[in-house]
Amino acid sequence: MWLWVLLVAIALLLWCRREAPLVLGTFNIQTFPGEETDPEAVAAAIAELDADAFAVQEIRDPGKFYATLDRASALAGRRYAAVLTDSCRHNSKGRLSVGVVYDTARLELKTHRSLSKGEVCPTGQAPALLASLQTSAGRTLTLVSVHFDSGGAERRFERRKQQWQWLTSILPALREEFGDVVVAGDFNTTGYLVENHSERRFIDEMVERHALQLPTGALGCSEYWQPKKAVARWEASLLDHFLGSKELSFGTPEVLGMCAALGCEVQTSEPPKLRSVSDHCPVRVELRD
Repeated sequence: MWLWVLLVAIALLLWCRREAPLVLGTFNIQTFPGEETDPEAVAAAIAELDADAFAVQEIRDPGKFYATLDRASALAGRRYAAVLTDSCRHNSKGRLSVGVVYDTARLELKTHRSLSKGEVCPTGQAPALLASLQTSAGRTLTLVSVHFDSGGAERRFERRKQQWQWLTSILPALREEFGDVVVAGDFNTTGYLVENHSERRFIDEMVERHALQLPTGALGCSEYWQPKKAVARWEASLLDHFLGSKELSFGTPEVLGMCAALGCEVQTSEPPKLRSVSDHCPVRVELRD
């Protein structure tokens, strides 16, 4: 009897000492900060995301972003820090950064590096930054933040095809070097919600061919956009994803913000917080042992 009591006590102790699953996120914070951006609302969105680590895209002013992270940390009871890299892509707003944010109370940054360097993105590459992180118990995870080309035109899709091919080609070496690797970010999968769309077929085939998984593929949306400026109609799109090997164990992904509030339904008035926060919504998922 006493032996069984001892074994149960040991089992309970080991269970209590197990680390909680890591919560990962991704959030394209549209040209942060834009003219109408409300930093307090962005901080609240990050606090709602409540991730241990998350990928970010379209950071225009790193200083203001760090200040917003401090506010988000206070709201969420976190201690957020970030590593950013200048994008190798320019747009009308200038050079935007991609990066990885992590909670220093949960994770230690071991190393980070840009995966696409230079003033102009090399052919087929997209802005991307890698951050290798470690928990206090020694679990390591490498989170890669990416930002693929946008747009529904065929030439834009062709560029995304090249970016998928580049990304899937470098993942084996990254896993060999770092172990578990999760890619998160704005993949700009413009046609993914359209059944039998050529872009969706291409992505699904690439994921299967390289023994990967795209857990976010079942989400209803992660962004809102207005197809015609003269028509009061805002449609939902699924652009933001997590990508990892089939061996990884993901929970059920969750989209937050206006996407959750509006149920990814078509809107006849501009969605709230589209201008004050972002046209994209935060997305989160658990990464289990």
